[in-house]
Amino acid sequence: MLALKPTKFSLSKARLQTYFRISSQEDTKLSQEDTKAPVTKAKSLQIFSQEKAKVPIRKVKSLMARISSRGKKKSSDLTEVAESATETPEPAAPAPPAAPGAAPAAAASVDRELSPWVVMNVAGTLPEPTGTAGRRITVLSLDGGGVRGVITTVLLEYLESELQRIDGKDVRIADYFDVVAGTSTGGLVASMLTAPDANKRPLFTAAQATDFYMKRAIQIFPQTSSPFSSVINLFTGPTYKNAPLKKILTENLKDLKIADALTDVLITSFDIKTQQPVFFNRQVAQSTERFNARYVDACVGTSAAPTYLPAHKFVVPDPDSPTKTHEYNLIDGVIAANNPTQVAILHAIKDLQIGNSPHKKRIPCFEGSKDLLVLSLGTGVKTETFDATAVASWGSLAWVSSQGDTPLVDMLLNSSAYLVDFDVAIRFQTSDDERNYLRIQAYDIKDGMQRIDNADPKNMAALKQLGQDLLNKKAKYRDAVNGELVQKDYVSTNKEALSCFAKWLSEEKKARSLITSEDDGSSASTGADSRSLGLYMCLAYVDELY
Repeated sequence: MLALKPTKFSLSKARLQTYFRISSQEDTKLSQEDTKAPVTKAKSLQIFSQEKAKVPIRKVKSLMARISSRGKKKSSDLTEVAESATETPEPAAPAPPAAPGAAPAAAASVDRELSPWVVMNVAGTLPEPTGTAGRRITVLSLDGGGVRGVITTVLLEYLESELQRIDGKDVRIADYFDVVAGTSTGGLVASMLTAPDANKRPLFTAAQATDFYMKRAIQIFPQTSSPFSSVINLFTGPTYKNAPLKKILTENLKDLKIADALTDVLITSFDIKTQQPVFFNRQVAQSTERFNARYVDACVGTSAAPTYLPAHKFVVPDPDSPTKTHEYNLIDGVIAANNPTQVAILHAIKDLQIGNSPHKKRIPCFEGSKDLLVLSLGTGVKTETFDATAVASWGSLAWVSSQGDTPLVDMLLNSSAYLVDFDVAIRFQTSDDERNYLRIQAYDIKDGMQRIDNADPKNMAALKQLGQDLLNKKAKYRDAVNGELVQKDYVSTNKEALSCFAKWLSEEKKARSLITSEDDGSSASTGADSRSLGLYMCLAYVDELY
């Protein structure tokens, strides 16, 4: 068992000198305070020890002063693991004998088994992804799933709160991801997070996106009390009209176009006239008018789930002929990619290699999955099995609709999402970059909750709670050998995994700002400034954590 004890945090000149090779001239400027808590060099900050990267020494002084001042006001909450031979935990007082038949008493908090994340946090050995900070493409992928999209927004709420804890209350999801991809309901969320307001900031926070689902879902999918409505609609047309969805989207997104996005957004759909998938994304939209659709049209198209909502038809100017227009006839993007992770990754790589990616300067040569940082969020699946004997007698209608469920559609979408997750997992694991890919999915969807149109307030509240509960579920990844889910080794829960991911995103963003300054020639060019950068980033890292 691990025993913890509080200790005051202070900076150690010796440790900083060891890990960052600070020059003797700069070394004399460091604080003389000592520490028992090791400061480990983060792998993702390796770039900052290179001679090219530079930062003025005055910034180092300023950051040191802030940390030192804070340390004098109050002791840090940092704790250390008492594992050394010279320091052993004090024995706990013997517990009183339990009453006959009583359950064993819970272990004392000091002796409880800690998660890997907590241990590494305490020991100062926080996990890092592979690759080099500042040289990665960051990708956010959001699955389809109708009203279950609220599960996704709850997870994003926590991620955004962690980013704000690290970098300030004004930061948003779109500030950290190079590509935000979404299918169906995921496309709606991607639009909310990337569309700009009047101040060129994201139109929605993650919390506001959750509120959108809780308040607006019932308007998009009005509930009926008729038990036969779903069967009747199989023969009479879509279950719902898309007018309410169009109205709500127009109120929020107005006439904003894909090219206006704050970061590269990617919304999937399927054109039933050309029989091909369609991907609306900012990079292409900025150069090809035919793909520069309105956000509203892209969202209505990606949400047009067959049997639920009607197909969406609209036109945009045709760049090949000023007097003509290009016509789209779209249905739900789940037909092409219910889990758009693979599409988003390929899109980012394509733009980097042969497109007009804005990231070519900082990533002149793409070297594989270590140059990616991918977060993929699902909307939950219902693990329901069927017996071959029972379904042997099913006809076409039973496969399409059975007791309020849609067995065939669910199987197709679940298998598609599974294969994408498995394929991406294989790519990252075979190159030893497993940490660079995080997939979070709920596997305990209950009866009724899986319906993409169940906007009943009670069900919406249950879905929101499921998303909150999912944060405390064990963090897992899909094993590349057998496709089974396996516990992650560096975190215990999805909450810890998202906290870790937020830290990586923050480090990536900070690293880029320094690279940009260097490319612009705004950094000082002295050798002292170059050598001071390692110290500066270490201090920034400590400032962030404590």
